[in-house]
Amino acid sequence: MIDPKKIDMNQLPKKFVDGAIGAHGKEIFSFALTSGNNLDSFATTPQVMKSIALWLNAQIANYEKQFGAIDMTPPQISSPIQMADLKKPGENK
Repeated sequence: MIDPKKIDMNQLPKKFVDGAIGAHGKEIFSFALTSGNNLDSFATTPQVMKSIALWLNAQIANYEKQFGAIDMTPPQISSPIQMADLKKPGENK
């Protein structure tokens, strides 16, 4: 097992995670983290998944204590194609 005290997080390569999906059965949790068009999938035991969830919740609580509540309002993303960009019948744009 890797000793977390010997890991320099600043030296590790990173992917920006922009989403997650997953499922579970009685003995296994399966999940995938998305990064753009890339997908990295994982499987683990319920015990390990719960330890991950507890760690994540503690990290979020510490973050919000320092920086304030995380706004979970979905961003308003405009489509790159707007109705005004579409040609109307008989128009030569």
